[in-house]
Order: sequence, then C-alpha cells, then structure tokens
Amino acid sequence: MIKKLGMLLLIAFLIFFVVNSPADAAAVVKNTQQLLADGFQSLSEFIRSF
Repeated sequence: MIKKLGMLLLIAFLIFFVVNSPADAAAVVKNTQQLLADGFQSLSEFIRSF
C-alpha cells in the first residue's frame, strides 16, 4: 500500500515538474542520459584494459 502510494506521488511530482518547467525537465533528462553514457564508456574502457 505505501509502496503504491509512493510511486503515485513520484509520478504526480514528475508530471507537475514537466508541466511547470519543461525546459528544466528536458535538461534533467539530457544530463541523466550523458551521465549514463559516460558511465558505460568508462566501464567499457575498464573492461578493455584487461
């Protein structure tokens, strides 16, 4: 029950964030994407070093 309520609150917050400031929401998505890409690139370089 609490887990479901927390998930609904998270979704509501995300919708509110996107509606109120779409440019900031897009920047968050872009930065998250770049962070993941850098992480995977670093991991692949680490694996290739062996």
